[in-house]
Amino acid sequence: MLLNFIFALLFISFTSALPLPALITRYHTAAAVTQTTTRTTGTTTAWLPPVGIYILPDGSSSTSTITEGQWNTYPETFTSVVNKAVAEATPTEAQTPATSVSPTPTPTTTSTTTAAAPTPESSSPTTTSLVAPTTSSIETQAPQAETTSLSPEQTNAATTTTASSSSSSFSSVSSSTNTEQAPTTSSTSTWTSTYTSTSASTSSSTTSSQSSSSSTSSGDISPPSVIVYSPYADNGGCKAADDINSDLELIASKGIKKIRSYGTDCGSLTTVLLKCKELGITVNQGVWMSQDGVDSVDDQILDVISYGQENGWDIFDLITIGNEAINSGYVTLDELIPKLNSVKSQLQSAGYNGYVTTSEPPATFIKYPTLCTEANIDIVGINPHSYFNANISPAKAGSYITSQQSQVAALCDGKSVWITETGYPSQGDTLGLNTPSAENQEIAIASIIEATGGDVTILTTYNDFWKDPGPYGIEQYFGAIHLFS
Repeated sequence: MLLNFIFALLFISFTSALPLPALITRYHTAAAVTQTTTRTTGTTTAWLPPVGIYILPDGSSSTSTITEGQWNTYPETFTSVVNKAVAEATPTEAQTPATSVSPTPTPTTTSTTTAAAPTPESSSPTTTSLVAPTTSSIETQAPQAETTSLSPEQTNAATTTTASSSSSSFSSVSSSTNTEQAPTTSSTSTWTSTYTSTSASTSSSTTSSQSSSSSTSSGDISPPSVIVYSPYADNGGCKAADDINSDLELIASKGIKKIRSYGTDCGSLTTVLLKCKELGITVNQGVWMSQDGVDSVDDQILDVISYGQENGWDIFDLITIGNEAINSGYVTLDELIPKLNSVKSQLQSAGYNGYVTTSEPPATFIKYPTLCTEANIDIVGINPHSYFNANISPAKAGSYITSQQSQVAALCDGKSVWITETGYPSQGDTLGLNTPSAENQEIAIASIIEATGGDVTILTTYNDFWKDPGPYGIEQYFGAIHLFS
């Protein structure tokens, strides 16, 4: 009995000293760790289209994107306040002139040049007379204008290249083209507008010459430094030598001492240069680059070199390789830059030490600044026109084109920017604030001469009836020699 009690006591003591088993559950929560690795492989500059905000007379507003186009030189964002029937620097009543349009006749004269150059669309296949490009621009149409959406098109008579158009009825990017479409009157209202930029830009014929001109009387405007001259008759053929000589004598009588040409045909390297030398006129000699690509200039370059080596190079103030070739879709940037460099080296090896360039609308250089920084060109040639901007009245044409000049200059590493073509039509369709008329042509060109100090190339000497009227009926009506005193 005692033993049992002792064993029980020992058992209780033993068991009470042992730890009791327990069920233990452990939870472990770790803080989340996020690792971000950034690798920079390069920088890409994207060209973004501007946005236009239009404030209408009833207080409402609309927004539109200015699509890509050759004259797209707006700031990133702009606001346009549109007031109907208050037209600053435009006629008090909208003019919708009935344009007299003559189809381009089949030429009867064949060029004797060996250079390949474009011909008017309706010309005979045997004609090789050059069709110089005319005008093109971005246009932002005023709201409610009765115009159709306008698309960018090729400026030359040889082909028509259609580019993108704006998705909004209020704005579109456009260039005029030599096509066989007859002009139509497109607007009956006048508008006035202002825009506030949110970004700042850095400043810096028959064969008779008489009948090709709207007038040969003297005007009151100081002459420009340069005027475009084309030795083509109204039928698209070449002018006679006597008519060329008479034309150049008239140009010289106005005090204009430099002309711009677009190609080497129709006596451009013979009759024209011979008379220019006699009159003391220098030449911005064009070499036409066609839809056949960069090599389409080769024969013309050889002709220019042959002239220079036989007669000297002093007559050439500038040699322009191609005119709006990128904008026309004839060549790409990657094709044009090495060709410009190659041609300049070829000219220098032949003894020419003057300036070499190419001409494009301002937006080409704004979109592709390497065209002026990587191409071995001495100056930058731009072709700005105000007619196609529906928000720019004729009186503002000068400030408009010089602002485009400044925009391009800011991108081109200090290279000089020359305005190698600009002007205003005297007949054609109304686009926003722009109603082509003799009065508005005089207003616009006076504005251009004042803003540039006359350091500008004006398109053109005579009305060019050898061209097609174009979709807006303006292409034949840039003759301006009569405006200059």
